[in-house]
Amino acid sequence: MTGTMNISGNYQSYSYFQTSSRKEEVQSFASAISAKAEKAEETKSQRGSVMEDYYTKKPEYKAVQQKRVEGGYSVLAMAGLSAEDLESMSVSEFRSVMTKMIGSIPQHPSRPYDEETVQISEEGWENMKKDPDYAAWVLVYLKEDRSVSNPFLAMGDKGCYTVQNFGASPAEYRGHSFSKIYGGTAAGARAMYNTEAGSGGIVTRAPQADAQPPKDYNLWEERRKARKKRQEEWLEADIQAKYQQRKRINEMYEKRYYENVAWQKTLNARILLGNNMDSAAMKPNMTDATMVYKAAGLSAASGFGL
Repeated sequence: MTGTMNISGNYQSYSYFQTSSRKEEVQSFASAISAKAEKAEETKSQRGSVMEDYYTKKPEYKAVQQKRVEGGYSVLAMAGLSAEDLESMSVSEFRSVMTKMIGSIPQHPSRPYDEETVQISEEGWENMKKDPDYAAWVLVYLKEDRSVSNPFLAMGDKGCYTVQNFGASPAEYRGHSFSKIYGGTAAGARAMYNTEAGSGGIVTRAPQADAQPPKDYNLWEERRKARKKRQEEWLEADIQAKYQQRKRINEMYEKRYYENVAWQKTLNARILLGNNMDSAAMKPNMTDATMVYKAAGLSAASGFGL
């Protein structure tokens, strides 16, 4: 009887254990499904949240920025990525992919010397991961900015430094550029860029970034040299102008001299031939004078009063 009681008690305990365990498994499975659904719903609801908040605050920019977002997804598509791909990535993987994409966006061919640093705040990274629309916006903004041509390259421009700062949303974006010889020296501009760019940023360098400017470039020294060169060119031009003026005067006097010699020879020849004429009516002509001299049996080198 006692054994039967023990078996019955053990069976009831085992049955309770099996039932309760089964309930826990079902509840655990249901919780997992529910958590997964909640996570999916959460992911879906976060997409576009950053940009929509921006549109709410800046409705006048909504149409323009929406087109930018579309353009950003085109950039992602060229890399074989979609919004879903960005959402499924881990944070570290997302950062790595975005860093490579930002660094691979090329500069316009007319900007062969440019250097750029992109800084993204921690909140910026979080919001880009949360909202692929914002990530797409960042990509296309950089693409548009680097596609702008430099009209001063043909005039000897040395390139520029650019620092881009992205925060939690487009409203927090700040960026500016300055010449690689800003302040007059290459060293001074480089120091300024290093200070403003900071550390940890995404650095992009154009193909010939090291070519210009020379490290010892000094704008004031270059201007002094250019001013000296202009002065030398002006002096040379003035010397040449005065030389040409003297040359023309000498040629004029020389021409008058030979005309007077020809006139005098003609007059002397006519006198010798007994053909006195009014000297004022005579035209000084070397050919005529020579002919008269020959008619008179005189050499061209002889003459009366010469």
